[in-house]
Amino acid sequence: MNILLISDLYPLKSDSSIPSVLEDFSLALKEIEDISIEVIRPNFLLNTFLRGHKISKTGIYLRNNIKIYNRNFFLPFIFDNFKLKNKYDIIISHMPSGHIYADLINKKLKLPRISILHYSDYRVLKEFKYSLYFRNRLKKALKNSTLTGARSEFLKKELNADFILPSFVEKESIKEKKSFNQNKLKIITLSKLIKRKNLNLVIKALSEIDFDFEYKIYGKGIEYKNLSNLIKKLNLQDKIKILPYISHNLIFKKLDENDIFILPSIKETFGLAYLEALSRGLITIGIKNEGIDGIIKNNKNGFLINPNIEDIKEILLKIQNFSKEEKEKISQNALKSMKNYEKEKIITKYVETIKKIL
Repeated sequence: MNILLISDLYPLKSDSSIPSVLEDFSLALKEIEDISIEVIRPNFLLNTFLRGHKISKTGIYLRNNIKIYNRNFFLPFIFDNFKLKNKYDIIISHMPSGHIYADLINKKLKLPRISILHYSDYRVLKEFKYSLYFRNRLKKALKNSTLTGARSEFLKKELNADFILPSFVEKESIKEKKSFNQNKLKIITLSKLIKRKNLNLVIKALSEIDFDFEYKIYGKGIEYKNLSNLIKKLNLQDKIKILPYISHNLIFKKLDENDIFILPSIKETFGLAYLEALSRGLITIGIKNEGIDGIIKNNKNGFLINPNIEDIKEILLKIQNFSKEEKEKISQNALKSMKNYEKEKIITKYVETIKKIL
């Protein structure tokens, strides 16, 4: 099977501003099935700049034995005479730019096409500022798709997609937590330091509690200075640390050192960090009606809250008052739920969906 993957969210080089999720899916497909994948990255340059992504030259790149055609556009995909040399069986697109460009080039290719929806698609379809131009083009592109998938239960419901394509964890990553600290809450966040992650709310909530805690934030981003100043203002330097972004091979080591993972992020497509925390048995806190809602079952394998100081403070106080047995029950439920998100299970089901339309 030969797949043409189209998205501006596919990484070209080492760039932490672009998540590795689409590359992870591509490599997993090649690992589990006899599949060939090539990628087109259609970059509307203004959008690329506003999102803070690096701009690379138009050309052909090779990353992990996958050929990537990087295409830069000053105007958003009105016309393109780019000629593909290889034959493909199917087009799979991600993100609004990917769907719109896929719809454009498929006028000639006439292939079956799957569009995978992210939170960015939700925003284009729902927010007024996109109504003048991108919304109608995206609606048309999705209507012309053979099948639509969504990256979360929330997006599937809101956008009426045909199936869900969640992220996955490696089977060997699912590991029972040895113990919880009883006298001190050890809390961790792995995240970009940007406004919509709402880490300022966690810091403010922690300033209002009177039990012992340690909170470590691993990441980098434009909110670093604001968050650091907030920690100083609240005199929490001894309890809250912002630490450098860590490489993926160290993530599980850091998770294992903590008890609670919290990320009150809004406008979140999915959030692999939640899965990684759940897979190590941490008590994981996410936001209602966001990408992780549906995977986290509130009060069973984790907690879902609203993104405000009172809800954050309330859930942390609740966890602090848990018995050892209550914490271990949540942890065990988290591990059990992650069995459904093992890589082989997710990718095998994805391949079956693809084959159905070929």
